[in-house]
Amino acid sequence: MRRMSLVLIALGAFLIVLGPMVRWYAYPHLAVAPANERTTTGLIATDATVFDVGTLKDITTTLHTKVNTIGDASTPNSHPGLVTYTNSTSTLGSDGTMLSRMVERMTFDARTGESSTTCCNDFISTTEGVETPIVHHGIVANFPFETQKKTYQFWDTTLLKAVPISYRGTTSIQGLKVYKFEQTIPPTEYGTQDVPLSLLGLIGTSNVKAQEMYGVHRTLLVEPNTGVIITRTDDQLNTLDYNGTPRVTLTKAVNNYDAKTIAKNINDYGAQGSRLHLVHSVVPQVSFALGLLMLAAGIFLGRRRPTAAGTRVRELADARS
Repeated sequence: MRRMSLVLIALGAFLIVLGPMVRWYAYPHLAVAPANERTTTGLIATDATVFDVGTLKDITTTLHTKVNTIGDASTPNSHPGLVTYTNSTSTLGSDGTMLSRMVERMTFDARTGESSTTCCNDFISTTEGVETPIVHHGIVANFPFETQKKTYQFWDTTLLKAVPISYRGTTSIQGLKVYKFEQTIPPTEYGTQDVPLSLLGLIGTSNVKAQEMYGVHRTLLVEPNTGVIITRTDDQLNTLDYNGTPRVTLTKAVNNYDAKTIAKNINDYGAQGSRLHLVHSVVPQVSFALGLLMLAAGIFLGRRRPTAAGTRVRELADARS
């Protein structure tokens, strides 16, 4: 009985210590964005309207966008806790014509997803070979590990600033629980162009300054344990405005992650999210509770007095010896 009591007390103490160790030591080492990220994300927008510079008219097409993400493995060595990703984005029309290209380098906290304003040569390039240094703000790639049901600041690449994105409820996609976030940006000027009046459908031959306008309704479905965006929808409208009136539609499209990207995200990050949830919550709680029970049982057994029968057996054994 005494031996069993000591075993229970030892195991109980071990489990009580194990719970906090898993939560506060093991979990922080697991819940970090990988520095050597290598992923490809596909997006598709069917029945999109874009302005064709060749014909100077709007055309309807299907947009195919690929985003290649490469991590800079050297960043954590020089700036512990940070990671740097470079996104190379290209968009093709239905006929395979390259419609746009962009390269963006971003640095953010490996745990919280918050962008860093102190390093590491972040830039954006929309013209081949021309890199414009920028300072990112807010969430730029992933949401925090253990994403909360609240409003975050989410980076918008067109406006080059962070805009609030709000939690709108919990839902599921193909059986995976996700948090839904929504962001609405009303038509906002982000640049100007000198264009002929005729392009705007107006009479005259002179050039005027037209405003480049951009608006979007963005929906993100986020796996909360990893903070990874499983899928996104950008309902976007870009126009050329003159004197407060839209005159030319530059882009009107609803971009979504394609089926292959969504399936891969669910498979990869659904499993990873489950493991992180176990380490963050289930294992520490169960370990601590079980440890308390075993410790209490061990102490209880250790304090029990021997029964009369047990005392008599020991007396007879002592008398024979």
